[in-house]
Amino acid sequence: MCHEYENAGKMDLNEEQIIEGCKVKDSRSQALLYKRYASLLFGTALRYTTCSDDAQEILQDAFLKIFDNIKMYSRKGTFQAWMMRIVINEALRLYKLRINIPDMVDYDDYEERISDSSVMEEDTLTHEILLKFIQDLPEGYRMVFNLCEIEEYSYEEVAKMLNCSVSTCRTQLFKAKNVLRKKVNEFNNKEKFL
Repeated sequence: MCHEYENAGKMDLNEEQIIEGCKVKDSRSQALLYKRYASLLFGTALRYTTCSDDAQEILQDAFLKIFDNIKMYSRKGTFQAWMMRIVINEALRLYKLRINIPDMVDYDDYEERISDSSVMEEDTLTHEILLKFIQDLPEGYRMVFNLCEIEEYSYEEVAKMLNCSVSTCRTQLFKAKNVLRKKVNEFNNKEKFL
C-alpha cells in the first residue's frame, strides 16, 4: 500500500489522492470520500424521495456503485458531478421499481402552450420548507421537476430517462411548477399575517 494512504488518518488527502486510494479499495480513502460527500449526495437523494429512509437507501446504493466503478471515472467533468449522476440514476432506479412508468399520463394531445416561469424563492422561504414542498409533489411531477429544473436536463433527455413523451415531461413540469407556486404563495401569505 502506498505510504500516502497509510497516513490517510494523519493527513488530509486531496480529492485526487482519495480517488486513487478508492481505486485500490483503500478503506481509509473510501471513508474519507464518504465523509466528504455523503451530506451533499444525501441532499440530492432527498429531493427525489418523500422520506429520509428512501434517500438513505439511494445514498448507500450510490456509494456502492461509486466504489465499484470509480476506475471508470474519466475525469470528463468534475468528480462531484460524476457522483451526483450516480445518485440521480439510483433515484430513478428506485422510482421505476416503485411505480409503473407506462402508467404516467401521456399528454401528446395537450396543445396548450406551457409557460416556463420558475418558482421564485422568497426571503422567508427556507431551504427546508422548499425541499418539503418538492418532496410533497406527486412522484411524476417531482422526478420531472428535479431533472429539468435542478439538474437541467432537456425535456428530451428526461423523456428518455422516464420512458415517456416530451409532451408528458412538459406537462408534468408545468403542473409541478403550478403546485409549487401555489404552495409558495400560500406560505408567503400565511407569513404576512404572523
